Amino acid sequence: MSSGYDTVDSPFPVPRRVITGHTPAGEATVILDEAPTPHFWAPGSRNAVHGFYQSTETPTLNDSELTSGWIDVIAENPGVAGLISRNGSTFRSIDYAPGSVSPFHRTHSLDYAIVVKGTIVLELDNDKRVTLHEGDTVVQRGTIHAWRNESDEWARVYFVVLDARPVSIGDRSLPEEWGKPSID
Repeated sequence: MSSGYDTVDSPFPVPRRVITGHTPAGEATVILDEAPTPHFWAPGSRNAVHGFYQSTETPTLNDSELTSGWIDVIAENPGVAGLISRNGSTFRSIDYAPGSVSPFHRTHSLDYAIVVKGTIVLELDNDKRVTLHEGDTVVQRGTIHAWRNESDEWARVYFVVLDARPVSIGDRSLPEEWGKPSID
């Protein structure tokens, strides 16, 4: 992933992330308030990825700033914070350029997606396609899928990704996959 983001590409403002925590007295406080640097998952991609938060265990610690010091996993690993966090969670948004298509992929995860701007097509490997509009949601349960922006407008989708067990079919587990070409 690179970080050469051209703000002219996406018409959407860079989202702001606000992370709260606790003071030693137990009062609520803001420990981070910033616009994260966008990154890209492939050379030449125009699809900006904004990482907001990543936890590394479940249940997560909501008081790490008081005990061991809060670590911003996104900032500690700029551009390379994993697609999923094993035993944890990931929160991000992706701005999809007009005409862009992601590779088919499957991860061992449970993904919640919310379309907040534009229109995007969820494509499954059996030729099933679902067109999603602003306000639509997807619960993606370890299926192989791709995202297509077939419109001439940008789309923004927010994702919460939770680690999950592999899908088992009979006596075999479906593998993680990345990069299978999308069906045209």
